[in-house]
Amino acid sequence: MRYSLVSSAGNGRINEDLVAVHEGDGRTDIIVMDGATPLTPQRWIGAGDSDPAWFVRQFAADLGAVLHRAGSQEALVRQALSATRAAWRAQAAGPPAPPYAWPVSTLSWVRLRHGRGGAAGTLELYCLGDSKILLAGADATGRPLARDLDPFDNPAEREVLAAVAALVAEGVSDAGARWERLLPMLQERRHVQNTAPNPQVLCLEPRGPFAARTTTLAAPRGALLLAMSDGFYRLVDPYALYDDAGLGAACLARGLDALVDELRAFEAGALAGAGIAAKRADDASAVAWRLD
Repeated sequence: MRYSLVSSAGNGRINEDLVAVHEGDGRTDIIVMDGATPLTPQRWIGAGDSDPAWFVRQFAADLGAVLHRAGSQEALVRQALSATRAAWRAQAAGPPAPPYAWPVSTLSWVRLRHGRGGAAGTLELYCLGDSKILLAGADATGRPLARDLDPFDNPAEREVLAAVAALVAEGVSDAGARWERLLPMLQERRHVQNTAPNPQVLCLEPRGPFAARTTTLAAPRGALLLAMSDGFYRLVDPYALYDDAGLGAACLARGLDALVDELRAFEAGALAGAGIAAKRADDASAVAWRLD
């Protein structure tokens, strides 16, 4: 097998991440989704662990069903989302959900088109939200190198981290108390995400085309393609246990499961601390593919 994958729930129970690999005729599709934490105790879908968990699994299944079709990645996303939205409307119970309660998710979709007759393949990226995709390898001397294929600065996340730091400075060290204080800001942010004219995340009712980041590049042989949710990337940001190159090298040398174990051990320790992130632990998922 040319790839490995891992997905670990941050709280040990509900996992709102998803990783999937689909191999087809001349192509491989690598998908990483990170469903956003629900901001209300009420649920609208009875199946699954939570509405976001249902959303990522339903959409991933609907996308998998259309991957063989012709069309751009944007067109296939819209086709899959149409089926997901129909399933939501058929299964949702109770009063209409307010926009801040609609599930949203990141979507990092890498389509690898395999070269034929010895030719190099290509990578086609379609990215929404703040998951991370790295291309890792080494230089001629063996020094680890890494390239961020989808650099993305998330100003909304910076605002959340600043708010967390302010609460810590105020003396609010309990994670539950911090979450309650942050909730109104997070609900407003989710409302904006779900009603934006050009959404930057995957949402149920997009008002217009997605503001997806798309890239096409050659697939260098021997490199490691590493796609991950931001929970896995905490090893780099904000915990600074690795840089991008070091993370790629560690995944090659030790495997994804060992890196998740290291992440959880750090988050369980004192250094995980009260002021680094809004949640003490997050769902962590990654897929590593060797471009041989």
